[in-house]
Amino acid sequence: MVVLFAIVAALAIFFRAPITEIAVTLVERLGPLGIFFGILLADGFTFPIPPTTYVFVAVAAETPIVPALTAAFIASLFGGTIAYFVGPFLTKMPFIGRRIEAFRPRGQALFERWGLWTVAVGAITPLPFSIICWFAGIYRMPFRKFFLISLIRAPRMLVYYALFALGWTATL
Repeated sequence: MVVLFAIVAALAIFFRAPITEIAVTLVERLGPLGIFFGILLADGFTFPIPPTTYVFVAVAAETPIVPALTAAFIASLFGGTIAYFVGPFLTKMPFIGRRIEAFRPRGQALFERWGLWTVAVGAITPLPFSIICWFAGIYRMPFRKFFLISLIRAPRMLVYYALFALGWTATL
């Protein structure tokens, strides 16, 4: 967390103007919906831009906290749910399916032993949440349990927003 704070503070010191310009443009054009779709893609399909980037954009553009975090949280839940249901279909794609099958003994053991904790760790850490959700779907974790543990994404989004806001404003 300290490293994340330091990175955001350094970005604020050295790149505040261009980052603010890009963030404001994105939020002016798309509003919280832009944050929503960015996080939905990231958490649903492992889009190359991490979901926390969009939370950072909200901070840099000075988007009001409630709409920004509401969009982020709902998008993350929807994205994780999409990934959960996409996971089993990935096993049918030859290129991906072979790799999943090679990992299956370890992955199956991980989910059998740690189950909800596996999803919880994926939900609160910088690990790609979508990949954890894919495996939850592939290894048939009960959806209700999966969804309930995914709610941990809300405090995660709040903590990241707070860290970004502290780092971004620390240099003013």
